[in-house]
Amino acid sequence: MLKNDEIITGFLKEFAGLAKHPRPSHHEKEISDYIVSRLHELGVQDVVQDEVYNVIANVPATVGCENWPLTLLQGHMDMVCVAKPGVDYNPKTSEIKLIVEGNVLRADGTSLGADDGVAEAMIFYVLQQDISHGPLRLIFTVDEEVGMTGATHLDPKYVADVKYVINCDSEDINIICVSSAGSVHTDFRRTLQWQAPHSSKAVEITVKGLRGGHSGETINEGKANAISALARILLHLQQAGIGYGLASIEGGVAANAIPADASAVINIMTADVARVQDVVMRAKSEFDLIYGDVERGAAFVVSEVPVPSRVFSDNDAKAVVQLLNILHFGVFAMNQILPKLPDLSANIGTIHVKENVLGIHYFARGSADARVRDLTMTLPVFAELTGFDVDIATPAPAWTRKEGSTLLPLIAEEYRNENKKEPQIEAIHGGLETGYFYAMNDKLDIVSIGPATHDIHSPNEWVELDSIASLTRILMNTLEKLKA
Repeated sequence: MLKNDEIITGFLKEFAGLAKHPRPSHHEKEISDYIVSRLHELGVQDVVQDEVYNVIANVPATVGCENWPLTLLQGHMDMVCVAKPGVDYNPKTSEIKLIVEGNVLRADGTSLGADDGVAEAMIFYVLQQDISHGPLRLIFTVDEEVGMTGATHLDPKYVADVKYVINCDSEDINIICVSSAGSVHTDFRRTLQWQAPHSSKAVEITVKGLRGGHSGETINEGKANAISALARILLHLQQAGIGYGLASIEGGVAANAIPADASAVINIMTADVARVQDVVMRAKSEFDLIYGDVERGAAFVVSEVPVPSRVFSDNDAKAVVQLLNILHFGVFAMNQILPKLPDLSANIGTIHVKENVLGIHYFARGSADARVRDLTMTLPVFAELTGFDVDIATPAPAWTRKEGSTLLPLIAEEYRNENKKEPQIEAIHGGLETGYFYAMNDKLDIVSIGPATHDIHSPNEWVELDSIASLTRILMNTLEKLKA
């Protein structure tokens, strides 16, 4: 059995080779060329680089294993490139400077790229080991971090004849992932008509201090959405008979991030300032009854601001408040088999006004494609009822857990042999490239694995090197057992 030091030394050599080549999303040609070159150096001759720079390689079976089923090993080559303030770093030209401190591999002031350079480096290392394995296909994709361009452009023929898929893009050595969510991005838009303010006062209403977080990983934690909370305040004002002109409304930073802050400026009568304060206070009390144990840092603030030069038309303001209040935020339904897994959820990610167009980005996720399709059917109805235009993107497919998997019990057994404990078998409410592979071939037997990686997508990213060694042994031992 290979010892940790042997594996870590070999892995670091391969990872250092990758680190010399910048690889932000949408700029992968250099790293793609390097992967092609390195595979050739390792004796892999059947290598294809497609038009978007995905790399597909076929590795022959070892002698005597030619009739074993085809196994796909997969990861992505791009990385999120960020640096600490003051660090001289250009994502398109700078190498990643690696630092090894005991069991820790990190970068010098930048993100590390373990997500997902670990996949390429580990697979390169495994190719150099004397193990028995059936025919292998390697697929290294581009643009996983931003748009899944590599997965969406992959020719389906590359998964048509595959039986097993081992995706190497997970972040916890103790978890074997067995399914991931599908999703759909929806943009609601309304061209605004403006009118002069009617009243002599203006206030800004701000909802802030919410926990926020990833809309896939944490949406089942009972959190609030700042945009939804703000919309509820505006509805309370209407129902209290307080007339106002809506001058601005904004919140959120990304479709897949639960908004922690949102604000609106409204034009009101001087006599209504105290009434607005009272309505907001009562809205906060109601909010605390629902979210108080989770959103302990939430604050609703009303502050006087200069009177705006214009406000939305009455019809526009009414439509915006209506749509925001009928769009559901949070979990619709939980999975009946995996109790911590949402089956369907949605996030009101952002609301902004740009060039007289108000846009609302709504992002839904589902553990099955049918769940997403069912919700998507209702969205044009909401748009029509409130006078919005709507654009619904092509859904990203879900990867559904395979019942009677052969691969899962084998890799779980190798985990137990390695770690002397049971692995966690989990599904995630985020998306993986495996969803696209599953959509191309729903007979695939898929798992996703990865080492212990921390603080990904940040300059503090680091990986536990002993987990790399464990994962490598698990992968090699599993490949030796995939005979049927």
